[in-house]
Amino acid sequence: MNHSLVKRNAFVLAGLTAATLLAACEDKRVKQLDTGITRDSAMSVIAQDMKPGAGPDSFPNVYRRSRYLVGGKTLEVLFFTSNNEKAGKDSVETRKLAPIVFLDNKLIGKGWDFLDSISKADKIDIVKR
Repeated sequence: MNHSLVKRNAFVLAGLTAATLLAACEDKRVKQLDTGITRDSAMSVIAQDMKPGAGPDSFPNVYRRSRYLVGGKTLEVLFFTSNNEKAGKDSVETRKLAPIVFLDNKLIGKGWDFLDSISKADKIDIVKR
């Protein structure tokens, strides 16, 4: 048997498995968010499935948020958590959060790959995974 063929197939299988696991980890509410919607609309979507009696929360399911001024525009990153954990009260690993990125209150992208590209392009130090 050709060892390089086996090794290549193992790498392909590992890559497909990793991609599948990453896609499966994304919350269904985050998947529903479309580029161009307003931040308020996005908050309505990610507030779905909130537990009754959870109390008023202007940023439901947002663990933390960061704001930056880039070229005279406001860049805001909301770090989504599916269980409504909050920074300071709960402890969640950064890599388990889903970043949702807005520019002047319009959704421009979501996910770590998108956030990393924005961070690099605009030369701003945004939280690392």
